[in-house]
Amino acid sequence: MRIRSFQPSDTAALIEISKHTWGGYDQLPYELDELQANPNSYLYVMEYRNRIVAFANLNVIDGGKTGWLEHMRVHWRFRKRGFAWTMTQRLISEAEALGVKRVRLATTMENEATRRISNRIGMRQILQMKLFWKGNYRGIRWNNRSVPVISCTSDEAYKFLTAHPALISEGVIVYDWHAFDLTEEIFSLIGDRFQFWKTKGNGKARALAFGYRRIVRDAPLWVSTIYALNTPAFYSILSYQLQTAKNEQAQGVLCFHSLPYQAAHEIPGLKRSTFSSTLVVFEKHRPFLNSRV
Repeated sequence: MRIRSFQPSDTAALIEISKHTWGGYDQLPYELDELQANPNSYLYVMEYRNRIVAFANLNVIDGGKTGWLEHMRVHWRFRKRGFAWTMTQRLISEAEALGVKRVRLATTMENEATRRISNRIGMRQILQMKLFWKGNYRGIRWNNRSVPVISCTSDEAYKFLTAHPALISEGVIVYDWHAFDLTEEIFSLIGDRFQFWKTKGNGKARALAFGYRRIVRDAPLWVSTIYALNTPAFYSILSYQLQTAKNEQAQGVLCFHSLPYQAAHEIPGLKRSTFSSTLVVFEKHRPFLNSRV
């Protein structure tokens, strides 16, 4: 068994692993070029008996403060052998050497394997958000305009969240399967790609949404995050997001949103053939290497 840095010649092996991940809808092969071009990414593969059986990435974010553990993949024939744990140890060793302040990872509530690894590292849960993914959603006719929704700037979005810290557990925001510290810099960064909206009523915004059009498997997907203070504002801004997705000619919607609101099981058109879950983010501060064995 050997863990080494990823090489471009490993791409075919990674694609083979991805064929059996997320039901064959793994986005990783489509993100590989971006990962390799990112100077803050540390990509690794595991070799076992002369073949590549696992892949993982450490992405250093938040201005060098956070080591984001992501894209853990193990070939389906070699699962349940402890390879994911061995790869995770390699990532946290790298994070320790790089001097990051903490490590984080995200998974879904149903992913018991990753949650066990998080516990073994000694991580603690820092936030939860609901999520749903809906492909072929064009049959949704549900519409809610009870609260006006208007466009806003990334700076206004940042001010909204800083004014309502209860919405963002431990100062961390979520977008597109990632979690970042809430800073002006991160909103400035995503402001080039994202659009921003807020509800308007009684002179105060009660919900915020931001989203962008991303290409997934050569098809457009609308990805958004919603933070809401009350139910009417949540459903109005969610309705606006679904309409925006149609306007953007997206073929699917991926939405992360605040607890305790419901979307996937309550809205007509989202009740069937919709993947819904809870996103869970875990964190551990230094030192990382005193992990549970």
